[in-house]
Amino acid sequence: MSTVAERDPMMLYAIAPTQFTGDGRSVDAAAMAANVERLAATGIRHVLLTGAYGEFHSLSDAERIEILRQVRSTGACASIMACAASLSAEATARLALTMLEEGADSAMVAPPLACETTESDVLRHFEYLAKTVGRQLVVYNNPVFGHDLEPRVMAEVMAMDGYVGVKQGTRDTVRLLGSVEAIRATVRTVRILIASDLSAALTLAAPVDGLTSTNAWVFPEVMLGLLAAASRSDLGEMQRLHRALAPYRRALARVGQPAGVKAAMQIRGFAGSLAVRAPYAECSADNINALRDALAECDAAIGSSVSLLEV
Repeated sequence: MSTVAERDPMMLYAIAPTQFTGDGRSVDAAAMAANVERLAATGIRHVLLTGAYGEFHSLSDAERIEILRQVRSTGACASIMACAASLSAEATARLALTMLEEGADSAMVAPPLACETTESDVLRHFEYLAKTVGRQLVVYNNPVFGHDLEPRVMAEVMAMDGYVGVKQGTRDTVRLLGSVEAIRATVRTVRILIASDLSAALTLAAPVDGLTSTNAWVFPEVMLGLLAAASRSDLGEMQRLHRALAPYRRALARVGQPAGVKAAMQIRGFAGSLAVRAPYAECSADNINALRDALAECDAAIGSSVSLLEV
């Protein structure tokens, strides 16, 4: 069911859960690189590294750069976005510059973390990053960080030199639509990406440029299908795919992120361990079995029990 003319092709960034050695003490960058190469075979070649679901709060700068270098060396990525969010603007800027020098195509930053700030403080933070880094910056708006940026604030930030995109993670649909309208009215060249893949059947109807997805590692065909359906305004197909993932959404809600996605990746045969860092806990055997059953139910509803991961 196509209702309007097709939109431009949308981008899909796979958010890579950070893989650790079995004891969780060290990152397993080699496993992450192998996973990126495997996912690239499905056609997903844009990757977001060391982001919020990558347990960035527990990673040292050296670990984040190690992961970036290893993944970049595969040559499997069309582009890499690397998360540089840190506790201070100065630390964020230093890490963003290093990431860009090490081959990241863009650096993701966030509003000030873990501090009480006014709107002026937030704008001053982003102005500092614009002046210090000056290029290829993507803002991650996520209320988990203590801010849910107002649409006019996001538009003001996007008008600053150096900002090329937004990863919009607000849970408020009205605010999301307002931010898209405000940004488009101010500057039309930045890329707007939806952050939540499991509710993307609703939010991709907005005039946005794509999606960031943790669950692209588990359901690549669904995430690609959602973008294709959104591009041709095929609401029926978007609804079908959303309904097909209902068992997985329920199972994941019980298990939580990032442990649940790492367990689902293991079920799908990806490299790496189940290890997570505090305060998270590894997925239990019972929860892994529940996830396995949910994946099988979803695969049947999608229309095939054979995942694109088996190519």
